[in-house]
Amino acid sequence: MAANRIEYMCSHCGKKETRYAIQGRPNPGKCPRKEGNKPHTWVVNRKFEK
Repeated sequence: MAANRIEYMCSHCGKKETRYAIQGRPNPGKCPRKEGNKPHTWVVNRKFEK
């Protein structure tokens, strides 16, 4: 089994999270750069393949 990991980045605040591919995207949480309690917008930043 390959341990593929993906680094996600919020396109608004730049927060990064690395997760295994089978886990999917991170939980939205609260983005500090958006008004109110709006969630992060996760996009794929890098892919680490073994």
